[in-house]
Amino acid sequence: MKTAVFLLLVSAAWAQSLRVYSEFAQIDTTGKVTAPAEPREILSPAIARSAFSSFQVVVDVPRGTLYQLYVAQNPENAVEVTLYRENGDRLEPVRQPVSGDSTQGFWMDLGTARDAPVERIKVEPQLHVNNDWVIYPMEARVMEATVPDGKRAQQGMRSYICGATEEAPPPGTVSILNMRSRNAQQDVALPAAAPKEELQNLFGACDAPPSPNPEWYLHIRDYLLRLR
Repeated sequence: MKTAVFLLLVSAAWAQSLRVYSEFAQIDTTGKVTAPAEPREILSPAIARSAFSSFQVVVDVPRGTLYQLYVAQNPENAVEVTLYRENGDRLEPVRQPVSGDSTQGFWMDLGTARDAPVERIKVEPQLHVNNDWVIYPMEARVMEATVPDGKRAQQGMRSYICGATEEAPPPGTVSILNMRSRNAQQDVALPAAAPKEELQNLFGACDAPPSPNPEWYLHIRDYLLRLR
C-alpha cells in the first residue's frame, strides 16, 4: 500500500512539469501563473475552423534537466501546429522536437483548416525527460464555427462593440500581443449570426474598468464558438 501511494505521489509530481494554459494567462519566468488566481483548465478546448487557436505550454523542470518537447496529434495532421519560445512578450519560432534544460514557456498555435471535420482531436504536448514521458491529455473540439474566407477584421471586440479605438501592435512583429490581436480579429469576423445586443451584454459596459482577471474574455469566445 505504501509503495502504491509513493508511486501516485511521484506521478502527480511529474505531471506538474508540463502544463497548458489559455493565451491570456499571465505567467512569470519561473513558470508560475500570476493571474488569474484560478486559471481555466485546458483539457477539451473548442477551436474554430479557418482560424488559429493559441495556448501556452509550460515546461517546469530544475535547471540543468535536459528534455525534449513534442506535440502529438490523432488524427495525424488534424491541425497545423506551430511552436514559439516565449521570451518576455517576444515569440521565437522553434521546431519540434524542442530541446531545453530549464523551465520555459512556449506559445502553441493551432491552425485549423476551413474544411476540417467537426470532431474531437487529440493535440497532446508530450515531454521526454529523465528517460520518461509526461503527456498532457488535451482533446480539442473542432466546432462548426468558421471564420469567413477573406474576412479579417481590423479591430478587436472592444472596437466592434463600443466603437473605441484600440492601439494595434507594431506590424511585422511576432509577439504575444500581436498573436492576441490576430485572434481577437478572428473573433470579430465570427458574430454574423450573433445579436450585437447579446455581445454587449457579455462584454459589459464600455466604460467599465478592465477586469483584473485576464481570462475574462474567454466567455465571449465560448459564446462565439457555439454559433452555427
